[in-house]
Amino acid sequence: MKESNARTQSRVIDFLRGFTEDLNKMAAEGWVLLVEGQRDASAMKSLGYRGVVLTLSKLTGDVRRNLGTPTGVIILTDLDREGRLLAARYTRILTHEGLKTTLAERRRLLVASNGVFREIENLSRFADSSAD
Repeated sequence: MKESNARTQSRVIDFLRGFTEDLNKMAAEGWVLLVEGQRDASAMKSLGYRGVVLTLSKLTGDVRRNLGTPTGVIILTDLDREGRLLAARYTRILTHEGLKTTLAERRRLLVASNGVFREIENLSRFADSSAD
């Protein structure tokens, strides 16, 4: 059983390395990462994400002024029902503001998580291993 858990953790760590690398490439192209809260932002930074991270609380008021002119917004809300609803809501809001959005990375994370984690902030437990 422990070997199975070790294999699962190794698979998740390998995925997160590539995932973070891909997010960093998108950030270099001008994409901004939108997460739910500060702990989510901290988790992404601990994984090695080097781009701009915004939290939902930062998007109050004038969305365009708060975001500037990014290439687009990567929406990475939690992988639960509430996160899905928030992702749909902010996709509508940001699209209405004329911004390009993507949920592809959230979907990719959802498929890869296979129930190992549901909250973005919990990704930080893999940080030491994935940031190598």
